[in-house]
Amino acid sequence: MAEKTFRLDILAADRQFYSGECRHIIFPSIDGSRGVMAGHEAMICCLVEGEIRFQVDGEWQRAIVSEGFVEIMPEYVKVFADSIEKPEEIDVLRAKAARARAEERLRQQLSTKQYLHTQMALKRAMARIKGSGQ
Repeated sequence: MAEKTFRLDILAADRQFYSGECRHIIFPSIDGSRGVMAGHEAMICCLVEGEIRFQVDGEWQRAIVSEGFVEIMPEYVKVFADSIEKPEEIDVLRAKAARARAEERLRQQLSTKQYLHTQMALKRAMARIKGSGQ
């Protein structure tokens, strides 16, 4: 018996990262990791920085994502994020420099808006470093 699949589209602000059939996707949300298989109940979830994994033809693929959202329907899933990268695309030195800059800015007195922006930059840098395996 063939395993059920669904249509998966993973879209970044600047490119289509993946489009095709998928058996399973796991992504980070504000209340923990979520997994989706074919026939899942319709919903929309917030996507947070971290790693998504999706299974295509029996193989697990990985990507590092920034914040966004996920639209889930029984027959398809769409992932929308500002940025999406394969682990091998990550410039680890650049990510570590971004982390250092963000950590330094957090030590300074910032307005609430600056603080929240800096926290987002730090989370993205940390996700990229972790996703690269470094």
